[in-house]
Amino acid sequence: MDFANLASLMLAAWLLLGEPLLGRWSHRRLLAALAAGQPGARLRFYRSWTGMAWALAFVTALVVLAQGWSPGEVGLRWPHIGDVGRGFVDGMTGALIAGAAVGIVLSRRKRSAAPRVAGGDKVLRMLPHNRAERWGFSALAVTAGLTEEWIWRGFAAAALHAAWPQLAMLPTVVVLALAFGWAHFYQGLGGMLATALLGGLLGWLYLSSGSLLLPMLLHVLIDLRALLVPVGTGASNPQTDVQTSMHHRGNP
Repeated sequence: MDFANLASLMLAAWLLLGEPLLGRWSHRRLLAALAAGQPGARLRFYRSWTGMAWALAFVTALVVLAQGWSPGEVGLRWPHIGDVGRGFVDGMTGALIAGAAVGIVLSRRKRSAAPRVAGGDKVLRMLPHNRAERWGFSALAVTAGLTEEWIWRGFAAAALHAAWPQLAMLPTVVVLALAFGWAHFYQGLGGMLATALLGGLLGWLYLSSGSLLLPMLLHVLIDLRALLVPVGTGASNPQTDVQTSMHHRGNP
């Protein structure tokens, strides 16, 4: 096995094993810091994940260069309208339906009810509570939209195609979606399923258009939508965080 293939294998192993475990460990540290009332815990979390995402994207770029893949082979090109076809229409229609459904649910939510998001309390407690946190979260959302598409669609699809050149589009989308859902292990089963569905949509859009640009844009907008979830205003209150966590677990 040459160096380029070994590097791809090591990166794939990290994505499937190291990334889910690191995410869970980092998320648990955030919850512990919030429970302990540590100031700036969310901002540190956002900055840490933003830095790690760009570092992993840089490593991925080195592996892609070592493989000698062209920019087009990893989705770095303009989408070709002729290549998009039915897949693009289906993907965008699904995104619009999903976005409309979420908007309707949020608009009809009772004022006294706790906000609901995919992943439940595990995700809810990550969301920003004040202006500084919202800026930090926005930077993380943009970063995730760009780097995750580059890594989990651009590199992953190219690596999968290199390993199994005859693999059809549908099973490729399924494999990429399951891997992306598994990477969000820290969100629990509900969060992983929702993320896998999103990964399937974005994967289908990427493979249909041949470009990462549309999935990146959609991914960023979806992540930024979390800023609309009404989780609180003003300074973060650790006692409120604990009470919210207990409420979502069905405790009085």
